[in-house]
Amino acid sequence: MPTVIDWNPTVDPSEVVAQTRQTLTAGAVAVLPGDNGYLALWKAGVAVDLPESAQLAWGPDDIAATGATVSHTAQRLILRAWPAPLILELPLPSVPRGWHRFRCPDHPLLDGVIPALLELGSVWVADTHCPQAAIAAEKLGHQAELVVDAGQRPLDAGATVIRVDDRGWQLLQPGVFDVAEIERLAARIILFVCTGNTCRSPLAEALAKKLLAERLHCRVEELPARGFWILSAGVAALAGSPASEESIAAAAEFGADLRGHRSRPVNPQLLMAADDVIVMTHSHLHALARRYPNMGPPPRLLCEQSDLDDPIGADQAVYRQCAQTILRHLERLLPEWVESS
Repeated sequence: MPTVIDWNPTVDPSEVVAQTRQTLTAGAVAVLPGDNGYLALWKAGVAVDLPESAQLAWGPDDIAATGATVSHTAQRLILRAWPAPLILELPLPSVPRGWHRFRCPDHPLLDGVIPALLELGSVWVADTHCPQAAIAAEKLGHQAELVVDAGQRPLDAGATVIRVDDRGWQLLQPGVFDVAEIERLAARIILFVCTGNTCRSPLAEALAKKLLAERLHCRVEELPARGFWILSAGVAALAGSPASEESIAAAAEFGADLRGHRSRPVNPQLLMAADDVIVMTHSHLHALARRYPNMGPPPRLLCEQSDLDDPIGADQAVYRQCAQTILRHLERLLPEWVESS
């Protein structure tokens, strides 16, 4: 009979961590609560017949240490989605098929368990597709020597399986994450930042979308599916304000649409999700460094070493000149974004 531990969020997880390590080290299987029913965990070399098995991982560094290729797209999915019912199949030349699966399942208990198990070497994980611990243990038979019972666990659509390499991603098995969500998570997020998010950064956002859509031969609405999510925000913005009338008119002159824009303030979540943060002035650089130190990628100036002055209160000719300046520098940045995504 397996050892059964009843668990709830108020229980110190250290005993569960210790017993799980001991069980796997002994060559047996542990049953733990996961994000889709109950999970089975075991060390490499133990024969466990469960579909959708994958190597347990915590982040990009764990995966890279195995020799697997972690592309920019894979890294975005890892950092933005995990822990979650999402299995990534990545290139690994040392295995027979040339592809290897990794997973970081989600449950409060696993926050302490997974890092401790990674110290044991290669650990494997799979869904049992069982909503109750006892049923999962029965399914695994004599192999299950530890069962952590957290009560009834929900069963959803199952883990989504994605193959990812330098060329992009491919859906191998549908699950909890649909295609639209994967597109959003995998896209390169480019964030433009100004002060109020009603003039300069919205213009940069709209013009960047236009240029990228032209380069990729798609509509602006299709950019997330092509790997790009373009946003803007302000360091002193109020949420929900439209772009200035002059900015809307300037964008229209160059074939971009700002009529649906609504302002948003910068926040830590936006910065941490972004791949590129492009600001308009040195004062924006200083504001981000002071308020959000070490959050997200290092921000950089749109105009290289120069400030792009705020056109607010000026006539339409100044807004037109501002848009022209933005376009010139976006055309300089565009090849970098397209070639490295």
